[in-house]
Amino acid sequence: METGQGTGKTDEGEPLESADLGPLVFSGSSEEDVALAKQFWVSASMHPHPESRLVLSSTEQRLPVAQTFRPPFVERHFDFAYYKTEEYLEQERKFREIEEKEKYIQKAKKREEILHLLRKQREERIEKERFSRLHKPKAKVPPISRIERTESEIMDEEEVRALNPE
Repeated sequence: METGQGTGKTDEGEPLESADLGPLVFSGSSEEDVALAKQFWVSASMHPHPESRLVLSSTEQRLPVAQTFRPPFVERHFDFAYYKTEEYLEQERKFREIEEKEKYIQKAKKREEILHLLRKQREERIEKERFSRLHKPKAKVPPISRIERTESEIMDEEEVRALNPE
């Protein structure tokens, strides 16, 4: 079986049964072999299936893009109501700022009042402690007995006495 580029006819001048094979020509092969070769060639060629197409051939892919029309800046006319709303919004913003400032001032005043109250309570507490110290019974500290002292302490005291000749 030979293959080669052809013109739709075999080497002997006979026309092929199917002219849709394109450049393939089978010469010297039986009809059965030619049919099998054609079947193989058609199955081996990688044509995409119609189902695998991303877009149908009958529909357009792109939608028309809407154009925005804006007149140049000079041609635009401004509405007086727009300025009224801008003015109103500016007044509202200033009013909110004033309210916020007043709120912070009130908080600062309250803070100062709380700090003043705390200072006053502290001074009262200190005064009460002074008064109670005067009338508190004093705790007696037991004297250190000679038995509780260690030998090294006793020796240290004797050395100190020896150094001081009074």
